[in-house]
Amino acid sequence: MMLRLRFFIFACLLWGAVSSAQAAYYVYDDSAAAATSYPWIDISATGTTLALGDDAVSAALNLGFTFNFGGTNYTQVRVMSNGMLQFAGTATNYNNAQLPLDGSGGKPNIDFAMLPLWDDYNTNNTATYMRYRSQGTAPNRVFIVSWLAAPYYCFNTGGTGCNGSNQTTAATATFQVQIYEQGQFVYSYGTTNGAGGAHSGGPTFSNSGGTVGVEVGNTDYVQYSYNTASVPNGRTILWSHPSATTPGGFNAYETTTAAGAITGIIKTKIAGSSFNLDLIALNTAKTAILTTFTGAVKVELLNASDNSAALDANNCRSSWTTIQTLANPTFVAGDNGRKTVAFQENNAWQNVRVRISYPATGVATAIGCSTDNFAIRPSSFASVSINDADWQTAGTTRTLTNTAASGGNVHKAGRPLNLQATAVNALGVPTTTTNYTGTPTATLSACAGTACSATLGTLTLGAAAVAGVINTNTASYSEVGAFSMQLSDQTFANVDAADSTTAERYITSSTVNVGRFVPDHFDLTVLATPQLLTFGSATCGSRSFTYIGQPFGYATVPQMTITAKNFSGATTVTYQGALWKLIASNATQTYAPLSPTVPGLDVSLSGTPTVTAGSNGVGSFSANAADQLTYVRSVTAPQNSFNANITLTVDVSDNSESGVSGNGTIASSAALLFNGSGSGIAFDAGNTFRYGRLRLSNAFGSERLRLPVPGQLQTWNGTGFVNAGDSCTTLAASAVSLTFGGTGNNLAACETQVSMTAGAPATLQLSAPGVGNDGWVDLRINLSSSASGTTCTSATPAAATTANKTWLRGNWGGGNYDKDPTARARFGAYKGSDRFIFQRENY
Repeated sequence: MMLRLRFFIFACLLWGAVSSAQAAYYVYDDSAAAATSYPWIDISATGTTLALGDDAVSAALNLGFTFNFGGTNYTQVRVMSNGMLQFAGTATNYNNAQLPLDGSGGKPNIDFAMLPLWDDYNTNNTATYMRYRSQGTAPNRVFIVSWLAAPYYCFNTGGTGCNGSNQTTAATATFQVQIYEQGQFVYSYGTTNGAGGAHSGGPTFSNSGGTVGVEVGNTDYVQYSYNTASVPNGRTILWSHPSATTPGGFNAYETTTAAGAITGIIKTKIAGSSFNLDLIALNTAKTAILTTFTGAVKVELLNASDNSAALDANNCRSSWTTIQTLANPTFVAGDNGRKTVAFQENNAWQNVRVRISYPATGVATAIGCSTDNFAIRPSSFASVSINDADWQTAGTTRTLTNTAASGGNVHKAGRPLNLQATAVNALGVPTTTTNYTGTPTATLSACAGTACSATLGTLTLGAAAVAGVINTNTASYSEVGAFSMQLSDQTFANVDAADSTTAERYITSSTVNVGRFVPDHFDLTVLATPQLLTFGSATCGSRSFTYIGQPFGYATVPQMTITAKNFSGATTVTYQGALWKLIASNATQTYAPLSPTVPGLDVSLSGTPTVTAGSNGVGSFSANAADQLTYVRSVTAPQNSFNANITLTVDVSDNSESGVSGNGTIASSAALLFNGSGSGIAFDAGNTFRYGRLRLSNAFGSERLRLPVPGQLQTWNGTGFVNAGDSCTTLAASAVSLTFGGTGNNLAACETQVSMTAGAPATLQLSAPGVGNDGWVDLRINLSSSASGTTCTSATPAAATTANKTWLRGNWGGGNYDKDPTARARFGAYKGSDRFIFQRENY
């Protein structure tokens, strides 16, 4: 412990706030505005400790930048434990004195010193009492030195308020010095004993107060106070070098602006990213840069969107509001009236100007707003995603990033979906630029995937950002497939359209894949009007009706166009290739006999239709050309004739996506009905249907001549069977089964052969068996679907075939109408009561 001899010569004590100055290089500002602009900087946890003993001075500490003090540049400073910073000395004096410190009257001779609160402190090599730190980025760095609850030196060791190390136990001092790269410096005060004035509290202090001020030299100093309670808790004193000449105004522009220019542009800036501008002081006439200007200025960024107020002489409007105020930069002599200042604004603004005021605090005597305005835009759109609740509902359950032609999440074209994005700044951990309320647009491009197409639709975003966040459930995409998307806002920074590039102005997102989209529905239209085939064949020109039970098909098959549509009804032209999923099994055909409904219509012989994938979202359906329809023929009783009225309903649906949760089946907007304008599908030669049968009669004749066997095609007229007038039905001779034999029958197998005359109606006839071959043969026409029996179309017996005309069977012998017609032909026998075998008339 250092023992001190203190002389309390009260006659020599000078009390009072002196606030004296002599040719001062610096002026001070202790207003509330200064305190607001320069708050306390807490380095209690981040600063480097400075363990100084009682009445000690540190080694030279690096400022971290060049600082002009009193006209001389320094990069280091020494800190004295007793509340003083020295740029050119190493004094350790504990007994404070009035300025100037010129060595007179027992005072020390100290120049180039800052005296935030020169008093006698006893830090006693304790590291926690003093800390220092350099922080910030050029050109706005700051060096801070803090005294943190530093104890005073006291004499009454072990007495009231004084410990055994000559340190006060309750009375402490907390204050700091902030040295700014721009040239200004600040004294900031916490709690001190006496606030610079008389001490109290019990200990015997070595000094009667403290000295506050700055001394550049013996003739250049400012004493703020001496032994006066002038620095209470919360007091801030800003020191700056005043200008020799008050400027006529100010301007701001890019640092690349030509030397000597008094106007210039300011380009678009990015929120959250530091940028530099040059501030210039103008002469009184505002025609040139005032190169002699020095001093601290107030710099503000203004929201210049509201131009309702008049433009004043300083190029400012009172309707412009403050966005932020910078720590007051100081013009020094070396700046020559043009100073580079760093800015950073973390939010987005569409229209910004810079306002510079001098002096930095108090009433401004010179003001200027930048002649150019500029935008501070978001850095980018982040967290971009397109989502849905299910394939036709907006929501956030599923993410739509599917670029594969099969499988995965799909969404119906034109249906609402959710789009999310956030406008963020450029900070290391980006934050939302809440001022952004723009409406970005989407730039689409082809993606890489089997669902991707070079033909792109339209993505409608649906809503503007709210507080920097885009979250809309009204977005939609018009086409089918997948695509890559980049969001961009090309208008937010339009104030800079004349001086900034598109890359500087445009807000963009990274590129994301979006998909897959499918048609909302299919529209079905008639491609070919169907026509049914009367009599089931076009080979007979005289046909006019069809038998009940007779199969009939199409003269012209039904065909329809399938058009893939979005929700709004526009064709999805990219529904083609691998994206076309409709196949024949996706088509359904429903026939309906509208009149009569009885008998029913048998469609079991309808085959598989054809579904053809076209192009540009359009394909086709065609019924099977081999389709056969049949009105069900009753075998128990004849049915009355009727005119057919048949409709066909065709529908398609694509269920290929339904295996994924949230997907479904793509249906048609409405099934297509073929109904002949309400009267059913037309027939090419008449829509009458009749109940028919084929009747055979017995025949008698000479064994020397061929024998015709009478037969007639008949239809039911409601009361009986009448001649059908059918000249179209044909029968093959091989379908006639012949049975020979029996007691007394001299007619052997195939001694007579069966044949059909040419034309229609054909006549069934048997060839002459010859003399001695009298007898009979039983005939049966195979009308069923399967053949039986033997026939003789030549001298050699052969298996009979079938005519497969079940609709001509009758109820021969009684019972149901499901029996083949039969007859007996006899050669060389009398016919009934006529007593002759053969009669020939000669004329």
